[in-house]
Amino acid sequence: MTDAVHPAITDPAVRAHLARLAAQVGTIPSGATDAEGDDSARVAELRANPSWVRLPDDEIVESIDMDADGLALRLYRPRAGHRGTLVFAHGGGWVAGTLDNNDALCRALAAVTGTQVLSADYRLAPEHPFPAGLDDLDRALRFAASGADGLVDPALLGVAGHSAGGNLAAALALRSREGRAPGIRCQVLLCPVLDAPDADRPSYRAHTENLPLTAKGMQWYWGLYVQDAGDSAARSVDAGARAAGAGSPVAGEATATTRGGCGTAAIVPVEAAPLRAPDLAGSAPAVIVAAAVDPLSDEAGEYADRLTASGVPVEFVRREGVPHLFLVFPSTPARDEVLAQIAPAVRRAFA
Repeated sequence: MTDAVHPAITDPAVRAHLARLAAQVGTIPSGATDAEGDDSARVAELRANPSWVRLPDDEIVESIDMDADGLALRLYRPRAGHRGTLVFAHGGGWVAGTLDNNDALCRALAAVTGTQVLSADYRLAPEHPFPAGLDDLDRALRFAASGADGLVDPALLGVAGHSAGGNLAAALALRSREGRAPGIRCQVLLCPVLDAPDADRPSYRAHTENLPLTAKGMQWYWGLYVQDAGDSAARSVDAGARAAGAGSPVAGEATATTRGGCGTAAIVPVEAAPLRAPDLAGSAPAVIVAAAVDPLSDEAGEYADRLTASGVPVEFVRREGVPHLFLVFPSTPARDEVLAQIAPAVRRAFA
């Protein structure tokens, strides 16, 4: 094992994978996110990731390319039969990713849950900032609700996403709850972004280097996606923004502000930071996975707690000893065990 691997990463298989990567480049590659320099060059480097590939279909899951008025989609279907469809958003910090970068995860999710997974190739920031990606996922859900050319049961829908995609899924679940998007049975949030970067959160303070996602990297992603909110690492939240309250915000309405580096207040839309929704009652049942060695781990736990306090059924799994992105590493016991752990909750939602 190498000293370049964060000491809190204790899962043997995950640690070995990261040690191999560190041996190649001298440190844990957190991508271009922690580098200095031109944003466009850093985004281009992220988008050129050679590990993003489409796996061949096998005897367990087949994949079907689809199109919804110009929005590319890929449907993953368990060959042994299925019930329900999860409309899925890939990770990539809202700035990178294609239908391929979470291909293996979508196949594994479909296989273990017995559901279809409809993955959306949504528009990316900074060319298409908030709420473009969310609007595209909304389009994908509406396509599924139309029956998706006869391949989807519109009465059995859910949303899902990994990392930044989990943020889009959570925001779309809020739209659905408010009647502004088709109805869903569940929301599956895998290591999601649920709030603006917060340097005061313990999970942000603890995870600053030698990790696939660092606090600095998260701030960079956020600044490209929510451009009006700026690149902020601190926040000033209205006392009511975290507590359950009356009424639901309309699209784009903000319940909190952050302080930008130059001292100006920046509005944070609830649909970019679902944790700031004043009321979560009536949300779809949630399945939330958090990696313990991740700047995002605290907000995942906070969201699970708020949903539970609002009477929403929640299956919350916090995996110790693993970092952000562990679910998209080459198949490891940690990934497979977590997916098996959440599968019953997904199946119950579609029962």
